Amino acid sequence: MELLKILAIILLVFYGLKYLFRLLMPFALRKIMERLMNKAQQQQSAGGGNGTYSYTTGGNPFEQFKQQTPPKNEGEVRVDYVPQDEAKLKKGTQTAGEFIDFEEIK
Repeated sequence: MELLKILAIILLVFYGLKYLFRLLMPFALRKIMERLMNKAQQQQSAGGGNGTYSYTTGGNPFEQFKQQTPPKNEGEVRVDYVPQDEAKLKKGTQTAGEFIDFEEIK
């Protein structure tokens, strides 16, 4: 009887905590996000910005990560990668690996 009583208490505590976390976690996460946003605003204003944090809508969100490339002249061609001659020469069975002959047993 004591074992059932202990198991019932454990289950009640478990489900009670689960319910409380469901209620309290959105508020806690909202507070954490507000703190992070305030910290980002402070860092932006310290860096010479206007002190407001604005979201960008539309466009490419990864635009800021693109590398700046110098302007190219018309007709200029630049090759960044030239494959080695070895890769061009090996074709077919030379690059396929080892082949093993086998006999089919019926």
